[in-house]
Amino acid sequence: MLVAENEPFPSLFELAKRVCIRNVGLIDDVGELPYYLIRPILLRLENPDRLRAIETKSPHIVPETAELWRAHISRSFGDAKLHEYREKGIEGEQWREVYYKLLKKQKEKDKADIEKLKADIKKLSDKKEKRTVGRTTVRRQDISQLRNLDRGFGGNFGGGGGGGGWGAPRGPFSNSTLNKVLTKGRRR
Repeated sequence: MLVAENEPFPSLFELAKRVCIRNVGLIDDVGELPYYLIRPILLRLENPDRLRAIETKSPHIVPETAELWRAHISRSFGDAKLHEYREKGIEGEQWREVYYKLLKKQKEKDKADIEKLKADIKKLSDKKEKRTVGRTTVRRQDISQLRNLDRGFGGNFGGGGGGGGWGAPRGPFSNSTLNKVLTKGRRR
C-alpha cells in the first residue's frame, strides 16, 4: 500500500476496517463490538438476510440498525414506500419487520403475476390450437383422383352428377377437407 509523503500511515483499525468492508459478505457475527465501530462495515451489506443473521448473533446492535433497514427498504422497494412508512410513525426495531412485510407482499404479488401470465399464455395457446388446421386422413383413392385431376381427367367433379343432392359429396373426394382445399385453389 502506497502512502503519500505528507499523509500519515493508516492505523491498524483503519486497515482492519478496509479488509472487513472488502469482505463484508463473509461476516456473520460482530461479537461485542459497539455499533459506532461497525457501522461503516454494516452500511456496505447488500443482503438483508445477512444483516438479520448478524443481528441474531449480536443482539446488542438491534436498537441501532434502523437506518440500515431503511436503506434496504429504499433500495428494494423505492423511496415512496420508505416515506409511506415514515409517515405512519415507524421507529427503531420495527423497520426490520416492515422490510419483511413488504418482501412478503412483493412475493405474493409476483406469484399472482406469474399465475396470471401462465393463464394468459394458456389462453393464447388454446386459441392458437383452434386456429391450426387439424390433421386429416387421406385415402389412396383420393390420392389417385388428385393425380387424375392434375392430368386433366375430371373424375365425377363438375360434369357428372355429383354434387347437388343432400347426401352426395360436393366434390370429387369423400374427404371434405380435400374438397375445400381444391375449391379454394380454383377460386384463386
